[in-house]
Amino acid sequence: MFVMVDILQNLLMGLRPFARLAQRYHSTGLNADPDMVSRVFNLYSRFVSMRGKDILEIGPGQTLEVLERAMAAGARSCTAIDVLDYLSREQARAKQIVYVVYEGKEMPLAAESVDLICSYTALEHARYPSVTVQECFRVLRPGGMLVSVIDLGDHSFYGKNKLYHDRVFDCLQHPEWLWNLMKWNRSSYVNRLRQSEWVHLFAEAGFVARAHEATVSEHTVHLFSQLRYLHKYQYNDAVTCALTVCMEKPVLLGASTGG
Repeated sequence: MFVMVDILQNLLMGLRPFARLAQRYHSTGLNADPDMVSRVFNLYSRFVSMRGKDILEIGPGQTLEVLERAMAAGARSCTAIDVLDYLSREQARAKQIVYVVYEGKEMPLAAESVDLICSYTALEHARYPSVTVQECFRVLRPGGMLVSVIDLGDHSFYGKNKLYHDRVFDCLQHPEWLWNLMKWNRSSYVNRLRQSEWVHLFAEAGFVARAHEATVSEHTVHLFSQLRYLHKYQYNDAVTCALTVCMEKPVLLGASTGG
């Protein structure tokens, strides 16, 4: 029953008028909450200084306040990129931020044009994660960093407290074709990659890991024996619900870093 409802809602969201209407009422992760903005900014700053950097934030949604904090901390420039226009370019420009809307594949940014890429619970929504990671590598300057928090859970059930504990990874029960039929056009879509798959994508693109912090779902650990659909995964992949990474684009020996 729920699967058919999800498929119908997904089909409706593929129609532009329905999508635009839903976007008006959609709220994104931080929702400009001051406490969350501070928490996320401090998390990024724990790995790298913002001062003098050209910064790109992926998927900020309605919240440009993190980039505003970066500008106040001495960033040289800040750019936000998203697949939906939650804000107008004029609103962003008033905050001294460049706002870019794209289709989720190639980024309309020059190669080696930024020093820092950051994202908070955004990469899990990427429809083309391999392309996204490769594009991050392309637009970073040698020695540049990517700092990202990736939420590996099923966003469909967040906030549904009575159901949530045994459905943290409910999305993994469905085959890929069915999951896409249910969620592809919706904000609750997640690409379902596990932590080892993210690590592989970063390494494949050429990144070197500087930090890797995995958060385990204690509820999943407790219920693991009952959640048979998770048994096909390596245990660490099956119970990890969030991943925080700091990745560096290495400087090639003999390469000039410019001035």
